[in-house]
Amino acid sequence: MKNILIVDDDQINNKMLSKKLEKRGYNIIQAFNGTDCLTIMESEQIVDIILLDIMMPDLSGSEVLKKLRETHSQFELPVIMVTGKSDTEDIVENLRLGANDYIVKPVNSEVAEARINTQLKLVQLQEDSLKKAELETAHAMIVTYNHEINNPLTIALGLLRKVELNQEDTAIVEKNIPRIKKSLKRIVDIVKKIETISKGTEVKQAEYAKKDKMIKLD
Repeated sequence: MKNILIVDDDQINNKMLSKKLEKRGYNIIQAFNGTDCLTIMESEQIVDIILLDIMMPDLSGSEVLKKLRETHSQFELPVIMVTGKSDTEDIVENLRLGANDYIVKPVNSEVAEARINTQLKLVQLQEDSLKKAELETAHAMIVTYNHEINNPLTIALGLLRKVELNQEDTAIVEKNIPRIKKSLKRIVDIVKKIETISKGTEVKQAEYAKKDKMIKLD
């Protein structure tokens, strides 16, 4: 069940809309001024979307929106402005401040539900997209480890086995020890590069096989 925070200083309008949306299966949290809205958002209550009235006595909806956008993006917390105005400039200003959408009073509950569902679906699509990207990156990282590390590791193990079998032959030992060190150093360098990439914000991928990608190591 999604949690909707309705912020409106008109208690009658607030309660009427709350009841209508509760009947449609939403859990409603009420706030009757901007300060209460910000207090709720600072608490541990989970809020999935906010219906925020623009005209309020203590803090205007626009002021509250500014504060909310300091800590919550449009995808993290959709905010639908509720306005009694049809002034285009006022609506555009709030959209510019980070509002996701707006509804004009008197609020039609069916219109409100449609707008709410649209924003919640967009949030879900964004979350699904991020999860997909994370899974693809994790898979590419595994492919990278297998490809980049297996080659020098195989060489190092092969050379080490050769040294073990010819311990008495100084020439073979002296010839292969530097090659083993070189392969092990290559493994260490690859691990360091992958560690650096994994801590970054941007990961470049390259084609590896028909259905696989791997992390691009510069």
